[in-house]
Amino acid sequence: MEAVRRLAAGVAHELNNLLLVVQGYTEMALAEEDAGPQTLAHLAEVRAASVRAASLAEDLLTVGQRGRISPRMLQLNESISRVLPSVRAEAADGVEVRLSLAPDLPAVFSDDEQIARLASALCTRAWSVMPAGGRLTIGTQATAPDPSGQRRVLMTFADTGAPVPADLRPRLFEPFLPWRADSKGLGLELSIAYSVMHRLGGTIEIENPPEGGAKFVVSFPVRDEAPAGDQGSMQPSKEMPVLPRRTTGEPVEPGQTILLAEDDEGLRTLAMKILAREGYEVLVARDGQEAVDLFEVNKDAVRLALIDEVMPRMGGRAALARMRRSVPGLPAVLCTGYTWSLDGKTQEDGEILDILPKPWRPRELLRIVRETLETHRARLPSAGDNA
Repeated sequence: MEAVRRLAAGVAHELNNLLLVVQGYTEMALAEEDAGPQTLAHLAEVRAASVRAASLAEDLLTVGQRGRISPRMLQLNESISRVLPSVRAEAADGVEVRLSLAPDLPAVFSDDEQIARLASALCTRAWSVMPAGGRLTIGTQATAPDPSGQRRVLMTFADTGAPVPADLRPRLFEPFLPWRADSKGLGLELSIAYSVMHRLGGTIEIENPPEGGAKFVVSFPVRDEAPAGDQGSMQPSKEMPVLPRRTTGEPVEPGQTILLAEDDEGLRTLAMKILAREGYEVLVARDGQEAVDLFEVNKDAVRLALIDEVMPRMGGRAALARMRRSVPGLPAVLCTGYTWSLDGKTQEDGEILDILPKPWRPRELLRIVRETLETHRARLPSAGDNA
């Protein structure tokens, strides 16, 4: 599973970069005035397919335990009640879905969206082993304290289908594991369930009850408050708004020069075109060291640094630290797929650093650039004052 996680995270990172390029150029093409109805229809299909592909990349990131989640203190029974209508709607013909929820459960530190994905994955597996109908019982209960004093809240999914074969039990959470000799596999569902629980500090186990069928037991540790440092992150919308011909109501001020550092050529070119289209002057670097060298020559003109976090020769954080030694308080935006942030900001060496989560959208890129420049406008001298 560790090898699978590394592979999934690596593939998702590269796939996200490619999808950003496809989505970005599609949005720009959709905004062209001379695009005819048929062309717009074709572009809309490309856009819809790229959204589906982005969802797959998000699943891969989840398997690789790199996806963004938004954990908070919540009541598990309420989360199950919210997901229940969609679970019942997707149930196979002849399958009865029952609830057995214990009252007055203690709160757990989790994520509603991830619980919904977990429930969907386990229910999908249940439908596959009950093709002729059966019963799925979703339950909750709280355990007594263990010897260390830790209590847990359990969520269970018990079906009346075929039990899990003994030879599959050690490999059950591997991706695309064939359930039967003639099956295509379960996809990423159980791998996602395993990764979600592992990341949230919980567990997931499989039991074969004496009465038959299979029972998945999901366990959440009980907490009085959210763990320190787990601030969650803002989830980017999966909807892809069309980029208007002008995304901002005001023209860009003259001399608004941005230093862009991105090692992926396609993504670098896309970001440069989006920014230049809005009127920004853009200096382009292919890695952190090149960004530092370019900044030293143009530091009197650069108003903002837009930097990818992971680059060859020198990473984005190290490059920014070098730049801020020359210009303290330099406005900067860090593009990253890994940092959790509740308010879209973090601190680096005591200075505020704005975060642009990957995968970003053109509208989000332009918004954070404009907001960062406006926030820091009074803190830096105008271009040429240091000459």
